Amino acid sequence: MTYVFAFHHPAQLEADAYHYHHSANLLVDGKGFIVPITYQLLGKVEQTAQHPPLYTVVLALPSLLGLRSILAHQLWSCLIGTGTVALTGLIGRRLAGGRAGLIAAGIAAVHPNLWLFDGMVLSETLSLFTVALTLLAAYRFWDRASFRTAAELGTASALAALTRGEALLLVPLVVLPLALMLRGLDVRRRLELAAVGAVVAAFVLAPWVVHNLTRFHHPVWATSTSVGLVLVQGNCEGPYYGPDIGYYSLACIPPTPEGDETDDDRHYRRVARDYIEANGGRLPFVMLARVARTWGLYAVPRQLALDAFFEKRPHELVWLGYALYVMLLAASVPGAVVLRRQRVPLWPLLAMVVTVTVTAAITMGNTRYRISAELVPVLLAAVGVDALLRRGWGQGVPVTVVT
Repeated sequence: MTYVFAFHHPAQLEADAYHYHHSANLLVDGKGFIVPITYQLLGKVEQTAQHPPLYTVVLALPSLLGLRSILAHQLWSCLIGTGTVALTGLIGRRLAGGRAGLIAAGIAAVHPNLWLFDGMVLSETLSLFTVALTLLAAYRFWDRASFRTAAELGTASALAALTRGEALLLVPLVVLPLALMLRGLDVRRRLELAAVGAVVAAFVLAPWVVHNLTRFHHPVWATSTSVGLVLVQGNCEGPYYGPDIGYYSLACIPPTPEGDETDDDRHYRRVARDYIEANGGRLPFVMLARVARTWGLYAVPRQLALDAFFEKRPHELVWLGYALYVMLLAASVPGAVVLRRQRVPLWPLLAMVVTVTVTAAITMGNTRYRISAELVPVLLAAVGVDALLRRGWGQGVPVTVVT
């Protein structure tokens, strides 16, 4: 909360933050999921599914109580971020014991990359929470495989998908492989558990999908209609040949014919596809640049400057977050080795890395797209530090985290 008052109060919301804040209030007013700026400026109701719905719904909770201001939504987001810290501690405890859990929670509490978004009213705050929930559910499922824990994992992964669209990959990348990797169970039982997780995930996603099927010109089977918009910004002259290769350009968004968001999405996809086909030889290099940008391995000063400028992140905190991120990456290696030796499955953590990498490769290079994997180095570093403490100090006094 100190961060909010020091850097983001009073706040002027733009772009996605403007959308989430005002959409939550309009939802409480009974307007449904509509484009806020069109309604506020023109009084026109324009249906939208450009963003998955969960962060808007969560922001609507304080709005229901009359807490409709930007500051109220910022502080509510800080509360969600506090929940992420607690979940990170619980995951760490499940991975390597109580002390590792406390270390993980401590790192999460001070790491700017995990709380920078709380004051910005962006869905990354809730994305971190739902990803942490998914990881905790994944390890609970691994420890005690049952229909109940499979359902919990399916629910958590679906909630992550309802927060950010790329998290839809978590169902095939976490739920299904983890069920098939279970030890001591026959193939039929593993398939049954995988089916339960997938069916529950589909059930949680269904209301949003069904709602979207009833209000647009074309079917919306995913969690948002923004895929085409993202693709067209990342597949054009600037991101292919300009100084910011692998990034994106708002100048690349073409005019659209009259229609709704699904018409726009189809038009954007056609434009992006035509550009890719005409510049296919450049695509592998651009994809590599996208991935490297997202992971903080390419054009770092320029990328951090873009983050600070376009997304209104405090410049000094952006650099502090990057420095800590690099240190955590280095500390992750021994943590991964420890988990491997103890036969704790690394796949749920690696699945987050795969999700981020695939998303960046096919869309654009943006450090915000790394959000699904930001907890991975935190957790692995905590395990590594705990292992070093055990080696240096012995087992010590057991630490218990009360849940």
